[in-house]
Amino acid sequence: MQVMLARLKHWLRPYRKLYLFLGRIFGLYRNCIMQCARLFRGTDNNLVVFSAFDGKSYNDNPRYISEKLHELRPETKIVWLLNNPESAKRKFNIPDYVDVCNTIKRRGVSALARARIVVDNYAKRFYLSFPGKGQIYIQTWHGDRAFKKVGFDFEGQHVRMIEEHCSLGITGSDYGDRQFRSAFHYTGELMKVGYPRNDILIRNDPAEKAAVRARLKLDDGVRILLYAPTFRDVEQRNHSTQRMHLDLHHVLDTLEKKTGETWKCLLRAHYLSYGIALNDDTGRIIPASDYPEMAELLLVADALITDYSSCAGDYALCRRPIFLYQDDLEDYKNNSRQLYFDMKDSPYWVASTPEELDALIEACTPERARENCDAILRFYGEAETGHAAQSIAEYIVKQLEIYNRK
Repeated sequence: MQVMLARLKHWLRPYRKLYLFLGRIFGLYRNCIMQCARLFRGTDNNLVVFSAFDGKSYNDNPRYISEKLHELRPETKIVWLLNNPESAKRKFNIPDYVDVCNTIKRRGVSALARARIVVDNYAKRFYLSFPGKGQIYIQTWHGDRAFKKVGFDFEGQHVRMIEEHCSLGITGSDYGDRQFRSAFHYTGELMKVGYPRNDILIRNDPAEKAAVRARLKLDDGVRILLYAPTFRDVEQRNHSTQRMHLDLHHVLDTLEKKTGETWKCLLRAHYLSYGIALNDDTGRIIPASDYPEMAELLLVADALITDYSSCAGDYALCRRPIFLYQDDLEDYKNNSRQLYFDMKDSPYWVASTPEELDALIEACTPERARENCDAILRFYGEAETGHAAQSIAEYIVKQLEIYNRK
């Protein structure tokens, strides 16, 4: 039923007036539960509700904040809203102290209504009666250094936003500040301490890196390429898998010839896509779309290839080679998303053909990669602190203590 409703709403979205009208019907059930929960049970000053990627997962910025919050204030009641709790429990390592609720069932909807603080990294449904009076809504978003336009910046994506009424926005750069305000029409407080998911990249702890490699069952001495293209809107509309834009075996051969070392590739589809086609019987390409935490894949990668994904701006923190492969730039801008900046005005290394990518790899050295990453971070006005999860969790603790003293 959830899948059918999601497809119906996706189909209706271009028809704005009809979507706005039917949105009230879509939200009727949940809004009734929310209003009753607030009326009869009130706000719980010890409850914090988390969600990530529209209820699809337990990860990204909210996960790191959730775990740090429990560390700082164990008595806090932490609820995670997930579309498929049982599947999520099998896929993600969700701690026992987390109360997992279905996003659209009564207990989950009631928790969303009654929580003093709500943390999310994705846009809430426009038809929800949210946030309620006195609720603190923290929006971390999931792309501080985005290429593709979102929210109000992307004409036709949203008929209305809730995020313009959030209480606090989280950013990690001057660029992220500007984007947050324009994409959400947000005029409130921003906490520019970085993304919690990027703390692990700044730490760059060899022990953490070794643990991730062990979980991925990567052989010692093998170097890792991460290929993580973003989705295309046309693929999402047609519920089709992402197209493979590169011959990854050729890329691995080029890297091995350049470095004299053995390379393998982690293949990561975008979370909004319907997977990515993989035809490999050599063991050189490792599916990583189901791996729970993208930041950990970035941590272990020795090089990154993407196209229009904000993960490039995060990976620059590692000071390792970043290659953008954009063989469909004009088609992407015409049929998927406009970009926030012209690629020619950025310091990114961009290839549009396999030959150009080969040349970029051949010209790359560790020193040039570090210099390029530094230029990318200056381009964004990067402001990562390495302790973003701590800062945001401390903010939450302070707010809970204030309300509990009243």
